[in-house]
Amino acid sequence: MLASRPNANLQGNFGVNLVTAPAIDVSAYQAAAKSHTVLVEALALLGVSAPSAQTVTDFAKLITVRVETASQSSLLRITFRDADPRAAAAGANAVSQALLAWEDKRATQNLQVIVDTLESQIAALDLEIGQAQLSPGGTGDTVEGLQSLRADRALQLNSARALITSAVGLLEVLEPAIPPTVASSPRPLRNAALAFVLGLFLVYGLVLLRDALDTRFRNGEDVLRTTDLPVLSEFPRLASGAIHLPREATGYLRTNVLFSTASDHPKILQVTSAGPNEGKSSVALGLAESLARNDYRTPLIDADLRKPLLHKRLNLNPSPELEERTLPAHLVNVKSRRQPVMVNVGDVTFDFIPTFSAVADPAELLSRSFATLIRSLREEYDAIIIDTPPILPVADGLTIGPHTTGVIFAVSLPDTDRRSVVAALDLLERIGVRLLGTVLTNVESGRGASGDHGYGYGYGYGYGPKQTAPGVGGSARAAARRARGAVEAEA
Repeated sequence: MLASRPNANLQGNFGVNLVTAPAIDVSAYQAAAKSHTVLVEALALLGVSAPSAQTVTDFAKLITVRVETASQSSLLRITFRDADPRAAAAGANAVSQALLAWEDKRATQNLQVIVDTLESQIAALDLEIGQAQLSPGGTGDTVEGLQSLRADRALQLNSARALITSAVGLLEVLEPAIPPTVASSPRPLRNAALAFVLGLFLVYGLVLLRDALDTRFRNGEDVLRTTDLPVLSEFPRLASGAIHLPREATGYLRTNVLFSTASDHPKILQVTSAGPNEGKSSVALGLAESLARNDYRTPLIDADLRKPLLHKRLNLNPSPELEERTLPAHLVNVKSRRQPVMVNVGDVTFDFIPTFSAVADPAELLSRSFATLIRSLREEYDAIIIDTPPILPVADGLTIGPHTTGVIFAVSLPDTDRRSVVAALDLLERIGVRLLGTVLTNVESGRGASGDHGYGYGYGYGYGPKQTAPGVGGSARAAARRARGAVEAEA
């Protein structure tokens, strides 16, 4: 439908006063098309008389009116939806005809009031003329005056009626609706394409959401990307009651550690983790067994002065004699030479400096005496394995780290939060500790770095250019790992 403005020049050229509807904003037509009055009229054109309020409401839901506004005229596009193409066209045309009728009524409503008024006045004059003619006191001048006035009103009435028949609205049908040949909906191809695209976005969004909510490591590749450290070995989850890691896996760990510390003697190796219950004590025990089995003079030191576990793994019960040979006893009096405890594990024997119970102020005790103890052991052993507390909860591991050749970092694959690992490695690098690599613990089959090839194969000898000297934090690598770790934690 076309909504135009009245043409004032046309009236002046022909000396005729045309009656047009007052100009209104085109958005008013948009509202009028779905008004109750127009909808009832449209339903009447479709053969529905006296419709209920619910019928009118449901009918309105099938109609869409869009407006395209220009400077001189505007377009109204009326769309009607129905399962039957003919019914759809009939509905659109009925709404347009009802809207035209509403517009024509709006153009003539003022004139109709004038016509009604003039008709009332003429009827009153007729009554007065009749009474004057019958009245004995009536004069010819009175009757003549009334008749003249009635003639004027009749003339005005005829003019008003003529104007009503010539009154025009500002709307016209530009293109009537015809039954469509193609259904507007459903469109299987379009819907399938949209479903495919939305499915891709949904899957991608779910992946991002999973990564954002699940900050645990999923496999060895994930650990490697986050830490930028080689995976030295992989250990399966131990069965209930088992304390010894598989010999093949500890052999890979030993080989990788010896390769990366080939120029260091003795090799002072710290085994730690970001948090508790990540298998660091089992890794330390397994590495000590493997080194001793290959004729390396190796003591295992339980430096977890807060929650020692190794003596339980080795079935070593405290006694007055053994208490004199514990790590706290060594640290309290470093000048007194105390012999380590010799333990027998299967077919291998090695020295063990135990800790049986938690001590007061362990960080203070370690910072005061641990370096002296290590200096006294350097000449006697080829490799020294130190099991230390987790890095994040306490500062004990950070106190020991600078006195070691390097740190082996245990990561429990299905449980460890990557943000904790990144934070712990940052703390170690800030104090200049050399990071040898990570060890994956509690690995389920197929989730480690070596895929389906079983446990322990890891990344082998991937050190070369990544190896750093003791006391060098590897700042460039640390910065890259921190940036990558932060991005992955936020993803």
